[in-house]
Amino acid sequence: MFAHKLVLLGTTLLLLSSAVHSQSSISLKDANFEEAPKTLETTSEKPSSSSSTSTSTTTTTAAPKTSTTTTEKTSSSSSSSTSTTTTTSTSTSTSTEPPKTTTTPAPVPTTTHAPQPYPEPKVGTWNATCILLTMAAQLNFTYETKEGKMAHGLYNIPSNATIGDHVCDSQTIQSIQLSWGPATSVQSMVMQFDNKNATTVLSAIQIHLSVLSEDFPDAKENQTLQLIHRGSDEFKTPEKMSYHCTRPQKLNLTETVDLKPEIGWLSVSNVQVEAFRGANAAGFSTVHDCDSSETSDVVPIAVGIALAALILVVLISYLCARRRSNSSGYMSF
Repeated sequence: MFAHKLVLLGTTLLLLSSAVHSQSSISLKDANFEEAPKTLETTSEKPSSSSSTSTSTTTTTAAPKTSTTTTEKTSSSSSSSTSTTTTTSTSTSTSTEPPKTTTTPAPVPTTTHAPQPYPEPKVGTWNATCILLTMAAQLNFTYETKEGKMAHGLYNIPSNATIGDHVCDSQTIQSIQLSWGPATSVQSMVMQFDNKNATTVLSAIQIHLSVLSEDFPDAKENQTLQLIHRGSDEFKTPEKMSYHCTRPQKLNLTETVDLKPEIGWLSVSNVQVEAFRGANAAGFSTVHDCDSSETSDVVPIAVGIALAALILVVLISYLCARRRSNSSGYMSF
């Protein structure tokens, strides 16, 4: 009898255990688990005394700034619980460098010097026995550059120029030549004076000038100028007197005798010259100044005529008035 009860008790326990096992299998089979790419699963089961099973799954996936949490719980008579957590995190960092700044140094100020004026010519004195000359002379002329253009140049006649050929035999035409420059390129100026009707005048000037690169760097090479001035009563003075003029005078220069075309001028100042001098003359004769020679005689003549006319008018008026007074006296009687 006792053995029969033990058999029934064992059978009951087996049936109960089988039922519990079947229920757990059904619960696990019905549970749905979501799968995600690149998952890491961690399962933890803790049996309890009350036949309770808990499953926890954590999945972490790197995705752009996304966080997902899924939790599922299934309950039955045997209390089963499943928890799934998915966390996706992506961090993108972009760093942009600031543009580089280039500092350009300020330009250094430069000082431009104004072109200096061409120096004034120096006064020179030359004595060729028959002609005594003192003056300062400067050439202003036109020359051709290396580029084929025309340019203006200034050149001072050297005050230390030497006397070259000179003509003193004639009593109607006399001349003096001034020379300077290197032996390979001698430059010169000839001044000719005429004696007409007891009056001395400057009749011509001829200048031979080589345009040297030392003086004119931009000038065309091997360029020589022949400059001519045909006088018209310049330096006019009576015979046996010296011409004197301090102020500057401009004498036109051309390349031909007919005065066309004009390519420059010769500026002379502080001039004193005397031609047709005696052989034993020392120094300059009596001075005839250019300004006094240019004063017209018409002005003093006109003033004299006006004064004479005024005196005549006054005299006539006085006579007329006196005659009237005399006539009135006779009529009173």
